[in-house]
Amino acid sequence: MTPAYDQFAKIGEDTIATIVKTNAAVVKGFEQLSRYFSELASTSLEDAVATGKKLTGAKSLTEFVEIQTKLAQSSFASLTQESKKASDLTMSIVKEVSEPFTERFKSGLTIVTKSPTKTAKAA
Repeated sequence: MTPAYDQFAKIGEDTIATIVKTNAAVVKGFEQLSRYFSELASTSLEDAVATGKKLTGAKSLTEFVEIQTKLAQSSFASLTQESKKASDLTMSIVKEVSEPFTERFKSGLTIVTKSPTKTAKAA
């Protein structure tokens, strides 16, 4: 076979390998996100039940309002913290997913930018 055909076949093989790596990274990323949000939902439910028990145990309106205020403050702090965690996790997943294509693009760019005379001399 000709060197040009071999090079073309290699490009195709490398591209398929890149797609496989990317798909694996996407699956892993969805698993991480699913696990994270599942744990978050479980924790939120437990917190809601505990807060509900505290609210029903309030002996006065003042105590009820204090519990409710603390709940609002902790909920906002938790929302801020969990939003940052979700954002960081999402960014790391996007990086992992795009990394194989970035490497593939760089290697493809190297092939394309080779001068035709160098490629012809190599053949």
